[in-house]
Amino acid sequence: MTRTANYPMTVAMDNRADELSRFIEQLTTRFKETERLFASRLEVSDRELVLLRTLVADGPMITKELGGRFRVPVSTMTGLVDRMEQKGLVRRVPGRRDRRSIELEATPAGALALREHARGIAAIARGMLEALPERDQQALITILRRVVSRLDAAERRTA
Repeated sequence: MTRTANYPMTVAMDNRADELSRFIEQLTTRFKETERLFASRLEVSDRELVLLRTLVADGPMITKELGGRFRVPVSTMTGLVDRMEQKGLVRRVPGRRDRRSIELEATPAGALALREHARGIAAIARGMLEALPERDQQALITILRRVVSRLDAAERRTA
């Protein structure tokens, strides 16, 4: 095997990518554990939690639209919504554009539960930032903005 001028840079990049992968795994594990605890406290499944987040973020929508987003049949969504409604996290309301249709929306209790969860996630983020001086905190946020922007742009190109 012949060495090229780029070989040391490739090895260095591979080492950095490996280390970054380990960091991502550790952070993902922490956030997933927080998510699991939250879902357990609400007594909801992962899918139910995503449904609640979707309704809080995007507002009321019909079951068919939600089924399309989740790529599941309307019958599956209906069962999911029934369980969430029994827990008081979502409710069915007359459609705003077409009164004959029924839309689903998060209840105030559902929205409040998500805000509480967001505070837990923010506490993890604060803990991460507190480990750094302010200058490094700003640098980290700037770098992550660039990474997210690049990932978003790549996703838009492939969509």
